[in-house]
Amino acid sequence: MNISGDGAAYDIGFGALSRLLASNSPIKVMVLNSGVYSNTGGQASTASLSGQDSDLARFGKASPGKLEDRKELGLIASFHPKVFVVQSATAFPGHFLKNVMAYLEHSTSPALLDVYTPCQGEHGIADDAANRRARLAVEARVSPLFVHDPKAGETLAERFSIEGNPAVDQDWASMTLEYMEDGQLKLMDVPLTPADYAHDETRFKKQFRPLPQGAEGVPLHDYIDLPVVERGRVVPFVYKTNAKRELVKLEVGAMVVHLVEERRHNWRTLQHLSGLDMVKVSSSHKAEIAALQKQYDEAVNDREATMDSIATGMSELAAASGAPAAVGFGGALASAPAAAAAPAAAPAANGSAIPHIHDEDVTLCTDCKTCYQEVPELFELTKVIVDGQAKQVAHTIPGALDQVEVTPQLQARLAKVSATCDAEIVK
Repeated sequence: MNISGDGAAYDIGFGALSRLLASNSPIKVMVLNSGVYSNTGGQASTASLSGQDSDLARFGKASPGKLEDRKELGLIASFHPKVFVVQSATAFPGHFLKNVMAYLEHSTSPALLDVYTPCQGEHGIADDAANRRARLAVEARVSPLFVHDPKAGETLAERFSIEGNPAVDQDWASMTLEYMEDGQLKLMDVPLTPADYAHDETRFKKQFRPLPQGAEGVPLHDYIDLPVVERGRVVPFVYKTNAKRELVKLEVGAMVVHLVEERRHNWRTLQHLSGLDMVKVSSSHKAEIAALQKQYDEAVNDREATMDSIATGMSELAAASGAPAAVGFGGALASAPAAAAAPAAAPAANGSAIPHIHDEDVTLCTDCKTCYQEVPELFELTKVIVDGQAKQVAHTIPGALDQVEVTPQLQARLAKVSATCDAEIVK
C-alpha cells in the first residue's frame, strides 16, 4: 500500500501513479487530500480549489486567488483500466467504513482511496473543526462522495455510485440559518453551495464583503443561472449572520462564483456517470404515463356517466308513457338507474409503508445521526425552534417517500435505522 498527500499523488508523483494504475497490479493507494502542500508551507496543488489564497503564492487584493480548477484524481483514476476508486470523508462514517472495507478487499486490480483531509493551519480553521469541515465539504459539493467499482457492471451507471451524498437528485443540499429578528429567533432554509463552505475558511476571506448599499443583489444560487449578459447589472450574494446574529447579505467575489459553477459542473458529471439522468428521465416518463392514465380513466368515467344518464332518462320516459322499459346500451334492461359505483379507495402512497419520521415526532429527535447518515436519500438534517431555541433534528425529506425506490438494500438499511434510532421515531 502507498500512502501520500495530494501533493505527491496529484502533482509530483502523478505520472508514476498513472503508470501504476494502468499496470493492472493489485496495489492500493491512499491519498490524504488536504488540497495544499502542507509540508512545504501550504502551496497550492492541483487538488486546491479555485479562488483560494495560499502560502508561497501571490497574495493580496490584486490577486484573485488560485485561477486553475481542481484536478479530479478520482475521476481520472476511474477511467484507467479496471481501477477501483473510493472518494470519501471520515465525517461520513457509514460511507467511509463500508467502502474502505471494499477497497481493502479488492484484489484483482489497482485501488485508489481519496480521503478529504482538512488542514487546520493552511485552511484557517479551528483545531477541533476537522470533522465539521469535512462534512461540509461533502454537503456543499466541494468534495462529493463517490465509488467506482469496475466489477459492478458493464455500464458507467452500474459502476459509478454517488450514494451517501445528501440530496443526490438536486444541484444543492440545503442548510438552515438561525437569526434574530424583532427579538425572536427565526430560521431560514437556503441552498448550501461551495460559497458557504468557503466563507468560514481564512484562505477565502478576501472573497466576501458586505453587499454595497443600493446594489441590486441576487442570491448566488440564482445568479449562476443568469445569462452572462445579465450578470453585470446585479451583484451575487449569500446570506450569513453577524456577531449580533442578525441576517446580512455578503457580496461574493468572482473567483468564488466561478468555484460554485465549477463544483456544480463536477457534481452534475457525477450524477450523469451514476445514471441519475436516466432516473430523472424515467421518473418524468412515469409521471407522463400516470397523467395519461388519469386522463383516460376520467374519459372512461365521463363516458359511462353519460351513458348511465341517457339510459336513466329513457327508462323514466318509458315509465311515464307506459311503454316497456328501454334496453340500455349494455344490452341489459335499464328500468331503474344503476346504483352509483362506490369510489375506488385511493392507492396508498409509494412510500406509505416505508419507515420514516412523522412530522409530529420531529421535535423528539435526539440527532443520533443514524438515519441521515445511513439513508441520506430519505432523511436529512434540519433545524426547528423548540421553546424559543433552535434544535438540530432529522426529518424525512419532503417528497422523498414518493420518489425513493424500495430495494432489498434500502429495506436492510431502514431496518438498521429503525433498530438504532435513539428516540425510536423512525417507524
